[in-house]
Amino acid sequence: MLGSYKAQHSPKTQMDYKRRRTSEVQEEQMDEPAEDMPKRKARYGTSKEPVVMLTKSGLKVPLHELMVRIYQQNQYACMGTVISEKLVVTADTCFESAANDVVTMKMFDNSVLDGHRIPINRTYLKGADPLLTTIELTSPPKIYKVFGDTVKLCSAELENYESVELPLWIRSRHSIHSQISYVLPIQECRHRMKDPNAHVAISTMICAKNMKYTSHCQLAIGNPLIHAEKICGINVAGHNCPTFTGVDLYIRIYDALDFSIRGMEIIKNSRIEDTIL
Repeated sequence: MLGSYKAQHSPKTQMDYKRRRTSEVQEEQMDEPAEDMPKRKARYGTSKEPVVMLTKSGLKVPLHELMVRIYQQNQYACMGTVISEKLVVTADTCFESAANDVVTMKMFDNSVLDGHRIPINRTYLKGADPLLTTIELTSPPKIYKVFGDTVKLCSAELENYESVELPLWIRSRHSIHSQISYVLPIQECRHRMKDPNAHVAISTMICAKNMKYTSHCQLAIGNPLIHAEKICGINVAGHNCPTFTGVDLYIRIYDALDFSIRGMEIIKNSRIEDTIL
């Protein structure tokens, strides 16, 4: 019966068959612990450029319009994000010297901004980490949308396994590469970064999974972490620096007023004031 069988294709066609590449999403899920799988239903992997919402107008702004490249001694140092017509936020690890307060920046269209570092307590921000750095602009950026407005920031801490967006500015392309990921327990960053004593990954930071492989360290310091169209963190250690780890580390950032209001609501809802009185 099989003696009369003839193949439906030639041997040459057979040789041209290629193995179907497993998607990044599938590869990431295969590496995840089984107990974590039911907690996340969002689709993870490469995503479109994030947008962020403005506080007063409710307008949504493409992230690339707000991100700036920070230079020191005419050399690229890190990234920052415009959060109002007067302020840029980044991480202290961007700067080599604490004494060098004057900062030069370039926007996506290569327009130049000048500013100087100021203490965070002189702003409306609340940082859970001393590595958060604020830069006061000498003159406002050419982004009319932020005039008299501010970018929305988180008003509460992110929980483990919450979905986040991890944008990365690609300088050679003048564009943003972004992917959807999720928050991991800070202990996972300590484990992967070989930091068991928490010298780097301290408890006030955000640990985010980032399995994007790069052959070299990416100077991603200052890139924001986005959740629900709000900025919730600032990259503090780059990506895959010095080698691939599969995680990124962020410092937390809050709107001080929203954070205070949120705190009062928590107190009110828990009826702690009744206990005190």
